Amino acid sequence: MENRAIGNAATIVALLASTAAASAATISFSALPDEGALSTTYTENGITATAGSGTLGWYTAPGTAHVDDAGTGFTSDITFTTGGIFDATSFTLTSLGYNFLNSPGTVSDNILVAGYVGGSLVAGANYTLSAVAGTVQTILLGSAFTAIDAFTISLLYPRTGRDCDAPCGHFDLNSVTLDTGPAPVPLPPAAPLMGAAVLGLFALRRRRGA
Repeated sequence: MENRAIGNAATIVALLASTAAASAATISFSALPDEGALSTTYTENGITATAGSGTLGWYTAPGTAHVDDAGTGFTSDITFTTGGIFDATSFTLTSLGYNFLNSPGTVSDNILVAGYVGGSLVAGANYTLSAVAGTVQTILLGSAFTAIDAFTISLLYPRTGRDCDAPCGHFDLNSVTLDTGPAPVPLPPAAPLMGAAVLGLFALRRRRGA
């Protein structure tokens, strides 16, 4: 009975100590400066955003990162890193529409997302930016974007069949959510007492054996 009690108590303490929850972090650009700061990187909640070219800043609304597809000082692609391995789970943007000079015809996929490991491309997908300004789009990423160390969102300039101003399309990136893996959860107040009970039972057992 005594051995069973010690074993059960030890198991409970071990389970409490190992309890973890997924650690999701979101970069929401809450303190990102405007274009005048000429920033190329921004870090928030352990996530670093880096402009592939041009400026990383807000244009129409504070608390967003503005992305143009061509012709301005704003970046057309942003890469996200955490300094380790993560899962890219979702991002949200607000479309600012298009600057077509004539009839746009059919809008093709022009939001490109890519996942990398050690600089090698391991995942990719394309989405279509809404032609309706003000439309909020939330993109949920699939299992292909797990266990990566860099995640890039790009806006592609139409290459054929378009008569556009520059930029042709643009959006405000509102947030990017990454799952950086398990994080320890604080032990409940009773855990130290349980640990002390295990040690006490073990000491009592040794004393009786002696």
